[in-house]
Amino acid sequence: MKGPGKKALEEPTEIELELMKEQAGALGRSGWRVERCLKRMEELEREIEELKEKGKIGEANRLIEEFNRLREEARTYLHYLVIHREAVGFRRHPNLERLYPIPDKRSPIADGVREDNNP
Repeated sequence: MKGPGKKALEEPTEIELELMKEQAGALGRSGWRVERCLKRMEELEREIEELKEKGKIGEANRLIEEFNRLREEARTYLHYLVIHREAVGFRRHPNLERLYPIPDKRSPIADGVREDNNP
């Protein structure tokens, strides 16, 4: 029995279900973009270390530039994910930093050559 001001729980319509599926899929894609950047950054970390060990500092520094570019991309995508979550009703995001840990920016590797020509 319904009382005043009480609404019976209704099944979502087909259109509402379709909208919910699309929202869930879009949220998943937003998270996937961040994950894709983080995965590539992990790969770059390994490649950078290998190049350092081989003394290929110039190549390692080029990969560090790519790493830092991807880091900024991941930060942007994470920001978009927060906005997307808020658009569909999520107001708190306590686990996003744990789920998507964005590493610190990397500095170029010094190659040991002095540029000021002093001994």
